[in-house]
Amino acid sequence: MTFEFKQCTEKDLDRIMEIQEEAFSVIENEEILRRNSREMLLSCLNYPHYTLGAYDGDKLVAFEVLYAGEFTDENIGYDIGIEGEALLSVANVKLVIVSPEYRGNGLQRQLTEKVEEEAKRRGYKILCATVSPYNEFSVRNFEKAGYEMETEKVKYGGLLRRVYSKMI
Repeated sequence: MTFEFKQCTEKDLDRIMEIQEEAFSVIENEEILRRNSREMLLSCLNYPHYTLGAYDGDKLVAFEVLYAGEFTDENIGYDIGIEGEALLSVANVKLVIVSPEYRGNGLQRQLTEKVEEEAKRRGYKILCATVSPYNEFSVRNFEKAGYEMETEKVKYGGLLRRVYSKMI
């Protein structure tokens, strides 16, 4: 199966929300995924953030968010001891969701590779991500992509997460 990868826009917001809900409808443990509000996902579609979509024809089937946390509590760099101006060299892989019917096509891996390229173009030096230790597929995908686990901690209102980083 061949997919087209392109930046998502506000016109994709409804479908992004649908994909998020599709994912929640099939997971056994809701702690695996952090549900994001419509407002948060809308902000992810606008600069300085970047949302990349995988499309099957005209249908958005997966997406990944590159999030510029800057000096906010969303910057995972704080979790790995980065401080001051160096935080501006850190971006987060905030969210990656593949529609359940399209899993098994390597879309998470492909999206992550392309988002890393965009992060490099934007001058970021470190990418960080948080992953539920119960999400074996994402743990495996991030580790295969060269991300290293830095710590494990409770975040996002009580969810256990592994904090990963990668120099790019």
